[in-house]
Amino acid sequence: MSLDDLISDGGGGGRRGGRPASGVVRGGRPARGSSSGGVVRGGRPARGANARASAAPYARGGRPARAPRAQAADDGGHMSGSSVQEVAAAGNAVLKCSSESKPNSVAGAICNIVREAAGNQPPSVLATGPAAINQAVKAIAIARKYLLDETPKIDLLVTPRFEQDIRSGSNVVFDIQKARPIKREPTEDDLSAKEKTDAFKLAGAIAGRARDGEEVAVTTKGAIPVLVAVKAIALAQEYVQDDSMDIKFAVQFRDLADPEIRGSPESTFLHFAIVA
Repeated sequence: MSLDDLISDGGGGGRRGGRPASGVVRGGRPARGSSSGGVVRGGRPARGANARASAAPYARGGRPARAPRAQAADDGGHMSGSSVQEVAAAGNAVLKCSSESKPNSVAGAICNIVREAAGNQPPSVLATGPAAINQAVKAIAIARKYLLDETPKIDLLVTPRFEQDIRSGSNVVFDIQKARPIKREPTEDDLSAKEKTDAFKLAGAIAGRARDGEEVAVTTKGAIPVLVAVKAIALAQEYVQDDSMDIKFAVQFRDLADPEIRGSPESTFLHFAIVA
């Protein structure tokens, strides 16, 4: 079940008290092939449970929604319908993002968990396939903007972790951590990722600039190019391991003109600022 099946429309993260999604896993990854959403202990959703949450289950300061009767899990761990405080308190939350998920709704889930979790600890986001990964990255960019507009300002740094071989897989977990505000603007020297870009060559360019202490960023748009960029960043992590370096990224939306097309109008790109 997609994340948005568990969220009411309009539950954005731009305001406190928005409705984040269910689909949160306590302590690990969602079970494969599961059609159930909701919050799960031990990464195992309830079998045959009706995971659709009641209205406003995550409203800040409100009473938690009463859980549907049919959601008692085999291990007693299904928590769909819990308050955001309970989800945040669970720790190690994982949001599952599908190709049908609305980035604003996923961003709302990220923001509300950050606000309520001990130490403002963000959740991880799981996505499989180019379309879902694209939606997940957009959601993180939106959540980052929301959290930077609040006081105190919280920035989000992301580490992509592929569950399978990076070369052939597209099942990725975005591990998110909070950070101090990172100011990085697009420049003419930024790298770009397109559908036919070689992820290995792009990874080499990222790693090379990181080793030299240079600022490096990747600008891209579209599901396949975003997957290429994410793979390149994950590969660059491997390339710099022997240098005792750790590569993460902070992503934002920017309106830019395509540098390869002279006189082209501006359009919205995703800008991955690499932090080594």
